[in-house]
Amino acid sequence: MAEQKKDAKPEYATREDVGRAVDSLSRADEIRLEKFARYRIRGLGRKAMGRDHEDLLQEALNSTWIGAEDPNEGRRWRKTDVAFVQHLLGAMRSIASHWKEAADDDEAQLDSDLAVETDDGVVLSPVENAPSDTPDQERALIAKEQLGAIFRLFQNDDDAALVIEGIREGWNGPEIMERLALPKSRYEAALKRIRYHVK
Repeated sequence: MAEQKKDAKPEYATREDVGRAVDSLSRADEIRLEKFARYRIRGLGRKAMGRDHEDLLQEALNSTWIGAEDPNEGRRWRKTDVAFVQHLLGAMRSIASHWKEAADDDEAQLDSDLAVETDDGVVLSPVENAPSDTPDQERALIAKEQLGAIFRLFQNDDDAALVIEGIREGWNGPEIMERLALPKSRYEAALKRIRYHVK
C-alpha cells in the first residue's frame, strides 16, 4: 500500500469496494477468518449466548456493509490503510469484546431460551444434545482450565491465536502456515511468544 501523508484523510470503502473484497477472499482467507471467529466464540463461553462463529463473522460483515453506506453507523473499512482480512479480524475482536461486556455473569439461561428450530421445524436443545460426562471429569476440567488460560493469554494476539487454533486442530507448522495464510516469519514469531508465555 502506498504510504500516506500524515495529514491525509483515510479513504473509506464503498459498498462496491466491500463487495469486491468479499468476492476476492481466498480459501486461505476464509479459513483464517473462520478459525479466528471460532477462537473468539470459544473464549466467550456462556457469554456467547448461543451465538456461534458464523454469527460473529456475519456480524462483522454486516457491520462493514452498513458502515460503507452510512458514516455514522456500522464499521468503516479504511481500505488504503488496512487489508480487508485484517479489518474483519479487528471487527470480530471488537464485537466479541462488546458481547462479553454486555453479558450478565449472573443471568440464568433457560433451556428454552437456547433451543433453536431448524428449517424442518425440529427443535434442537443444547441441553438435551450435550455430550455425557466422560469417566475422568477431573482431568477434563484441568485441561479445560489450562486451555482457557492459554487462550486468555493471547486474546489480543491474532497470529498467536491462529497458531494455537492450528495446534489444537493437530496441524504441523507447514500446515498452519498454509491453511491460515501465515507467512513463516509471523508464524515463527507467534510460536516464540507462545513458548515464552507457556512455560
